[in-house]
Amino acid sequence: MVLSGYSLYAQSNSSIKSLNDYSFNLYKQLATGNKNLFFSPLSTYLALSMAYEGSEGETKKEFENILHLSKNSKNDDFINIINGLIPENDSSYVLSNAIWVQRKFPIENKYKCIILKKYSAQVFSINFLNKDSAAFEINNWVLKSTNGLIKNIIEPNNIDNHTKIVITSSVYFEETWEDEFDKSQTKKDKFYSGGNDTTSIDFMHKTDDLNYYENRQLQFVCIPYKGAKESFCIILPTEKLSIKNIERRLSPLFLDYLLRHMKYETVKMSIPKFKLETSYSLKKPLNNLGLRLAFTKKANFTGISNKGELMINHRFSRH
Repeated sequence: MVLSGYSLYAQSNSSIKSLNDYSFNLYKQLATGNKNLFFSPLSTYLALSMAYEGSEGETKKEFENILHLSKNSKNDDFINIINGLIPENDSSYVLSNAIWVQRKFPIENKYKCIILKKYSAQVFSINFLNKDSAAFEINNWVLKSTNGLIKNIIEPNNIDNHTKIVITSSVYFEETWEDEFDKSQTKKDKFYSGGNDTTSIDFMHKTDDLNYYENRQLQFVCIPYKGAKESFCIILPTEKLSIKNIERRLSPLFLDYLLRHMKYETVKMSIPKFKLETSYSLKKPLNNLGLRLAFTKKANFTGISNKGELMINHRFSRH
């Protein structure tokens, strides 16, 4: 997982705590079976937050519960913190938000202003009646926003004649290590993917002075990226079969404990090289977490538009 400098003391800020609470709750919904899990809680949180801004009544209450927002919260502090994480003209870290609105479908000016000012989102007029063209336009925008990394975030069959709005949020991050690994030290070794199942893959090797913590159950290390503002943090169970035990303990408080108890030590590392591409339908996980009305005809999104009944039809996450 990638942690920002603000996340190192996550519990000291209520806005970041809301994101962390949401992140670990969603993680536990997605962590089923023995498949690799890779997702961006930030981008899904922001997409849901943009929908929340236009919700009312009981629908709004469900959003507040799942996003861990106080009743009177406007979420401004959180957005300011997120914007502060991304320096201007920094091509290594790009956050892109957008809403795509069916041509001639009216949205409230107040909602549009919130989306533009708070989320720095772009608002596009699009023709969803031409499904192929609409999907291509959205996918092409996301492709460019993520420097070609995320492809086909939406399929034409995800669009129908009732589609009025699509909300997209993407995070692009690519940075070098603060202290590069020596490529000549990359060697093949066994990677345990569960139980006694092994795969021979490339491992990077290095000895470095890093923030580190260990106990009888796990080892924890944070490897800084260039500039030391973000880090790649790894939790390694001490036994091959104990990954599920660690997963059950994952929470903001657990992570905060690990971060606060790290010490600067000389660490000898062997890290596998990997590439992950995943996609998820989030409707069921979000339903399980309590966001239900938004997916039904009882949804109240009158803060977005008073014309027609709006509801969430699909909720996807692709990485």
